[in-house]
Amino acid sequence: MSSDIVDTLTSLPAYTIFHVTWLLHSLHRPLFLVSVLCLLSHPSAALSKCKLFYSTFLYLAFSQDKKFKIPTEDASQYFGTEFGGTASAVSASSFKSKQIIFIRHGESTWNDTFNPGGRNIIVFILLYIPNMIKALVTEWYFFISGKESESWFFDSALSTKGVRQIEALRKFLRKEKMRLGSGHFMDEREELAVKYLLNVNNNSGGGGGGGGGNSSSSSMVVSSNLRRAISTAAIGLSDRFALQHKDDDILLLDSLQEISFNPDALSILPPHGTAHPTWCDTNIPGVPVDKFSKLIDTQYHSGNKALNSTGLIRLNQFVADIFSPKCDKDVIIAVGHSLFFRSFFQMFLPRSVEHVSKKKKLVNGGTVMLTLGEVMLTDGTKVYMIDPNSVVVVYGGFGKHHKK
Repeated sequence: MSSDIVDTLTSLPAYTIFHVTWLLHSLHRPLFLVSVLCLLSHPSAALSKCKLFYSTFLYLAFSQDKKFKIPTEDASQYFGTEFGGTASAVSASSFKSKQIIFIRHGESTWNDTFNPGGRNIIVFILLYIPNMIKALVTEWYFFISGKESESWFFDSALSTKGVRQIEALRKFLRKEKMRLGSGHFMDEREELAVKYLLNVNNNSGGGGGGGGGNSSSSSMVVSSNLRRAISTAAIGLSDRFALQHKDDDILLLDSLQEISFNPDALSILPPHGTAHPTWCDTNIPGVPVDKFSKLIDTQYHSGNKALNSTGLIRLNQFVADIFSPKCDKDVIIAVGHSLFFRSFFQMFLPRSVEHVSKKKKLVNGGTVMLTLGEVMLTDGTKVYMIDPNSVVVVYGGFGKHHKK
């Protein structure tokens, strides 16, 4: 009996392929004609998608985005011992620091299709072909229906699981907000991080709103120009945006774009264009769908990363952005991607420091706070380093090192 069940399960992929192939063969002509008519009715959207297909080929064939090495020079020699460096003294006028909170986006539709995630590997293999068919059909529908800003594979949005992961972060922050001022936090830095994330006034206690309307923000939110990161910021921090602090929005930084040559890491948002809500952005508590696009600041979004760009270039650009007039707050909440964040820790933590963040990815929805320092050398060169004692996990964690 058990062998019959096993035989049935193992035959499912071949059974599915046969019937899908038969169905496509029977319907390919009418489908082709319908597709052509639909494309002709949306020529500009079709052209944009064709350009995206072409760009994908170029990136897959020629991109050097992941082909870089972390510099061997250790910046700790320029930072004082109180910051985790080795220098005996650093001029106060040449030193600056900012608090940064990283949030990794939730699982994307690309991850849902190609990566097992937390799923049983056997179940993933058995469902791989059906899931791939679903993804291809969805992409085909977006293509022929003129949905220029929607895609399953390109600049992939959050999956259903990804939305649940980020809603869990939002619920965690809401629960932690009720504990503010209670003295029950094991680490005062965690309490401070929750205040920054929710933009709660330091003087407000548990459940305090921190004001709204014209009150100023003590922190700011920046995001990668990819849709899954934008949605993560809007959903995970929706309680913050519901307060409607003056000028509190999500600023897109191209320097945060993921380090990868896959199509899911290519931005489909036009330069300085309007960020339209995806399927998961239409029912965000505190962020009405008609206000979503106004929440996203695209003034610095210049389009997709250049073909000759590398992760190293954007890592250096990101730290420069953090200390530039673009980011005029002392606390920067950056929503982005796993490879980018891991490379960031590898590059800016002292070389002698062993830390899990250098080897493991931040989990989906994972949130971590750190202090980044900048020192200007006598020749005008600026160097950057993370204070190794400042890294604190707020939610989630790295790899299997989770914090609930």
